[in-house]
Amino acid sequence: MTTSLKFNVSDFTYLCGEIIINAMNKFLSFILIVASFVVNAQNNINLVLNHQFDGSPFVYNDVYADDQGRAVSFERVQYYMSSIAVVHDGAQSTDLTDVYVLGAANVSNYFLGNYTVNNIEQLNFNLGVDYASNHGNSSNYAAPHPLSPQAPLMDWGWPSGYFFLVIDGKVDNTGDGIPNKMFSMRCLGDVMLRGIDIAATAVAYAGNIDLALDVNIEKWIKNIDLVAVGIDHSSSSNNQNVATNTNTFSVFENSASTGVNDVKVNAYVATDYAMAYAPILNYKLEARTNNSLTILDAQGRVVVEEKDLGFEGSYFVKQELNSGMYYAVFSNPTKTLTHKFVVKR
Repeated sequence: MTTSLKFNVSDFTYLCGEIIINAMNKFLSFILIVASFVVNAQNNINLVLNHQFDGSPFVYNDVYADDQGRAVSFERVQYYMSSIAVVHDGAQSTDLTDVYVLGAANVSNYFLGNYTVNNIEQLNFNLGVDYASNHGNSSNYAAPHPLSPQAPLMDWGWPSGYFFLVIDGKVDNTGDGIPNKMFSMRCLGDVMLRGIDIAATAVAYAGNIDLALDVNIEKWIKNIDLVAVGIDHSSSSNNQNVATNTNTFSVFENSASTGVNDVKVNAYVATDYAMAYAPILNYKLEARTNNSLTILDAQGRVVVEEKDLGFEGSYFVKQELNSGMYYAVFSNPTKTLTHKFVVKR
């Protein structure tokens, strides 16, 4: 028995068409899945705060000129950022819930978390601490949370709450060009809260987004008579004016740089003597890894050793040191930096 197979060209063409269409649909579905994955990819958001004074990289204890031409230097500049949100990917808004930043003028890099964000267009935040947290208690937080107890203090006890902004230093009041008179502005109270909305420069790379802002410290003290300030830890009108300067003179600005590496600061160490019995070592080092710290007493004996130290930050000596002179030696495979400081009890 012979079976004949009839070949129908039109049927064959139709069948080939169906195969091609199905293949294309599967390919398009694959592309859409990949595109969806890319669009919804999660990235680490890193806040880069380039602290400056009149356009130059800020360094603790360097001598600058205020807007009245007087010599001024700074031992401590710290501030809180709260209620942080990013506008991204075509005007979408994402709140960075429970994220707080304790900014310090010798620290540039702050990790904000991992989010489904690709292109950041704007950063919104408050200078200070939101009402609920400001009326909580720092003991509710464990180190290293920014709202945990700090040394030196960033709160004035409860219900007074946190210092939203701290600026400590010295100003020349004799005309000899040497900062000599101490001033201390510690702005606290809900009345200090200031909202900032700012366009942002964001650079994406390998699962990270660097969000860079310039922080113009000289603008915080604009039109402030530092000679008359003295020690002001309050919600005074003077401190309110300092907080208001945040927006009036745009302390925070969109950075022209793409990240901290574009703002070169030579390695340095400076001492904050707010607590003379336990000074704070503010430092910034050039090497990002393999940094260590050794503290020696006046006889050259080792009293403190730290390994794998971060390349920027503030070091608080946890153990009690006797009154006297000490040497802090920061080192890495390529450089050693020695700094002398004094403990007074």
